[in-house]
Amino acid sequence: MYNTISFEGNKPLIIGVIPQYPEHTKQNIYGNVRMPPVGIISVLTQIAKDSKFDVYAIDENNYKGPVIEKMPDHLALQKIRPAKIAMFYGGMSNSIVRMFTVAKQYQLMGIPTIAGGSHVDALPREALNSGIDIVVHGEGEETARELVKTILKNNESTVNYKTDLENIVGISFLNEQNEYIFTGNRTPISDLDTLESPDLNIIKFMEKDLSSTPINRGRGCNYSCEFCVVNKQYGKYKAVSVKKTFDYLKQQIESEHKNFFFTDDNFAQNIPETIELCKMIGDYRHKFKKRINIMAQVRSEVAENDELLDAMKYAGVASLAIGYESPINEELKSMRKGVTAEQLMARSKKLSKSFYLHGMFIFGYPEFQGSKYKSLLSLKQKAKVYTTFFRKAKIDSVQVFKAVPLPGSELRRKLKSENRIPSQTDIGWDKYDGLFLCYVPEKGINQSDLQNTPINLMKKKYLGGFFDRTFNYANWADWAFNFTIGFPFNFSKSYVKNFFNNFKEKNTHIKKVFPKKNIFYGSLINAWQDIKKRTRRLAIKTYAGNIFKRWQKLYKKSDYINVLKNMSLEARVNLKNAANSLKNKRKNSSD
Repeated sequence: MYNTISFEGNKPLIIGVIPQYPEHTKQNIYGNVRMPPVGIISVLTQIAKDSKFDVYAIDENNYKGPVIEKMPDHLALQKIRPAKIAMFYGGMSNSIVRMFTVAKQYQLMGIPTIAGGSHVDALPREALNSGIDIVVHGEGEETARELVKTILKNNESTVNYKTDLENIVGISFLNEQNEYIFTGNRTPISDLDTLESPDLNIIKFMEKDLSSTPINRGRGCNYSCEFCVVNKQYGKYKAVSVKKTFDYLKQQIESEHKNFFFTDDNFAQNIPETIELCKMIGDYRHKFKKRINIMAQVRSEVAENDELLDAMKYAGVASLAIGYESPINEELKSMRKGVTAEQLMARSKKLSKSFYLHGMFIFGYPEFQGSKYKSLLSLKQKAKVYTTFFRKAKIDSVQVFKAVPLPGSELRRKLKSENRIPSQTDIGWDKYDGLFLCYVPEKGINQSDLQNTPINLMKKKYLGGFFDRTFNYANWADWAFNFTIGFPFNFSKSYVKNFFNNFKEKNTHIKKVFPKKNIFYGSLINAWQDIKKRTRRLAIKTYAGNIFKRWQKLYKKSDYINVLKNMSLEARVNLKNAANSLKNKRKNSSD
């Protein structure tokens, strides 16, 4: 039987919908993580704060409720408890088609539809012509509350609510005359502590428990990477106070949650506050003997601050997700990453001693006419650089994507200016998950090679070469070795290594982490941690290998291979037209 929704009284109900990923995206590592986007949950939580309304959300990617043709049945959900407003998460381009499909269903039922998120923020007209009545730009918490109060009068949706929308800043809509109206940019929320902490209990009809509990302390970013849209939507970084973040995390721990993921694009954007937060978490978990596991997204710069690293380890941060992007300096400069490949290597080696590292990469970053930084390496040579970097930088797991021209990004603007963005008819939004080539490569780059090389890099990382795929299927030989003769060998080797390292460091680390223990005890603990890390690395490799095989099977059945062939012919024409257009502009300006 489905989870029941029980609300007291007869208050107007508002539903939030997190649309389902396409099938091929569900078969990569992101699609298998059961963790909802925090943004829409935060918005719904603020509305729920008003006692006049009831709210709930469904995550179509983690759903066990009424279905039709294997998809969530929203008509059936309406029969269980009718919603007066439907709100949608429109931040992921690859699930936007599904969002439009569901939004149209609600429109046909006469229910106003509202969407926010980076995709609809950048392309509001598309959304307004595809099932969405109102697009919310930027932060949505305050805007959504105003919208709900404007649309719902006497517990019912008013027919002519659009006549009052121009008074709400930060939205787009089509008025009664079908004219596009943008009400202007809203002043950003200055104090995030004034918002209620996201209530994950709002999510109903979940099939499985969350794989990790999302903790979102801050929003925005102080960097300006060319491919990213975070700073475009939210601006400079700002965050909830350290105390409020800790109180929320503590509440989740006491509710028996053990695995946490900090969803900030850079967990250590404000280093002093991050250190303070980590020390508070560490004091709490050690005092009450709480076993928790934290994963955080960071930049490689965290390796330069030993106080920060010690605080993170003390807090229980075990895994770091790092956007390395590329081990090639010319590409890093084009992306505006503000780091060199040499720095990435050195920092990664240091971080690998204390954390499990998940590396995210963009292979074959596009070049443009007049690009200041261009690599002379072929795709094959670049692949060798990547393979060497994975090994030497001691990265445990990797994701190697193609550059995604996300709506609103500087990268998309530049590609579009050279006519290198295929139409939605050729390559739809569902392919914008990083595993498909969604732009026309520059002259001299074969589109099939660019599509397949990063896939082969992951294949080699997780499935190995021909011998491993044939004789060590699912890493059975590695598992057998690790739990038989390999265990005493690896443990002894690790113990000796850690003993001499700790001795060389004059026991500094031992005194910090184990103040009442000696170097022998500390080395024993370090060796055991190394064994756990080795086992986890093998488990991730096996798990990711199975995911990769399922994705590859779907990919081979898709029509995308034919799309690539057609792209080749169209690409050359587009590039030639773009070059001629640029030449004519320069000629006209000189005249």
